[in-house]
Amino acid sequence: MNRLKLGLWIGLAVIFAAVLGWLYGWSGGRSASSALEGTRLRVSLLQARLQLLDARVNLYAVNFGDASRNLEYSKPELTTARGLLERAGRRDLVDKIDAALRSTREAQELTAKLNQDANSRIGEAASLVNDVLQATK
Repeated sequence: MNRLKLGLWIGLAVIFAAVLGWLYGWSGGRSASSALEGTRLRVSLLQARLQLLDARVNLYAVNFGDASRNLEYSKPELTTARGLLERAGRRDLVDKIDAALRSTREAQELTAKLNQDANSRIGEAASLVNDVLQATK
């Protein structure tokens, strides 16, 4: 009978340790997932800002084709960042990304017309993206 009790206690201890290990791993995975989402967001925002600033440089060089192409490349990054912010429940920042997307579209329309006013729209979009970057630190 003594061996049976000892065996049961050991079995319960093993099960208890397994449950504790599973809970510890689950909680650690959650924080890692949160950090990964934050990193994805920052990468998307930095890529979008890079494309916007590159478009601005192209406008200074009067290269409207490359400027339009860079504006087009910034849109998927902004859309990705918007989705990540929406999932995180950051509605105030989602509104800023929406405004940046609008400015980007307007700037692209202006570059198609070979209009230098696109520079100010690109500046607005880059400023908004920079504000979101600062808010997500």
